[in-house]
Amino acid sequence: MKLKEVNKIGWLIVVFLFSFNAFSAHDSDSLSVSKIENWKISIEQKYECLQDTTLSFEAYEEALRGYTLLKSEEKLPSSKYITIIDFSQHSSKKRLYIINVTDNVIVKRSFCAHGKRTGNELAKNFSNEEGSNMSSLGFYITEDTYSGKFDLALRLQGLEASNNKARSRGVVIHGAEYATEDFLMENGRLGRSLGCPAIPLNEAPEIISCIKDGSLVYIYHPTKSYRRQSRILRNYDFLEL
Repeated sequence: MKLKEVNKIGWLIVVFLFSFNAFSAHDSDSLSVSKIENWKISIEQKYECLQDTTLSFEAYEEALRGYTLLKSEEKLPSSKYITIIDFSQHSSKKRLYIINVTDNVIVKRSFCAHGKRTGNELAKNFSNEEGSNMSSLGFYITEDTYSGKFDLALRLQGLEASNNKARSRGVVIHGAEYATEDFLMENGRLGRSLGCPAIPLNEAPEIISCIKDGSLVYIYHPTKSYRRQSRILRNYDFLEL
């Protein structure tokens, strides 16, 4: 075979491989777009089925992103419930939602107080630092319960840089008189914690019993800095629920 013919065949192979790779990349991009679109449609339908628009759609969508990722990584010992705390809402609102993921229904709504240095009526500032007295955003796994100064309390394991000091800070879900409707009626807003998501004292046993031992909690607020650093939200691949 002549050298010129060999070079021609070589170029044909290069062109073929380039075209194949380009087609594969385009096909992959199309698949990614398709997965995203299917995800959006699925989540919008599920959100409508909740029949409760008080919960931010963004909070719901992000919580399900985290849920599907952590479940695929086998990091959710208990996958029946997601608890979403929507701190974009005023403290006078019932902004804690427990969702049965299997049935896609809200099984419980309740009040939830934020940290005293996070804000007054509205949550604005967040921190993971010791002594900050602020709430911390992101995904948590519930752990065991204990009885202490809050009576019944539920330990939380923070899964991200934004909340991974939850155990050392003593951030737990617990009941408090300042998180009750009576306190709200007298003061126009809930009281505030030292950083814990505090719930009504009379509802604490029911809520904690429902979500303890390995279920997902997502504390939401539309803070851009959190989204930029969240491994869970950035690494998500639009898995099917």
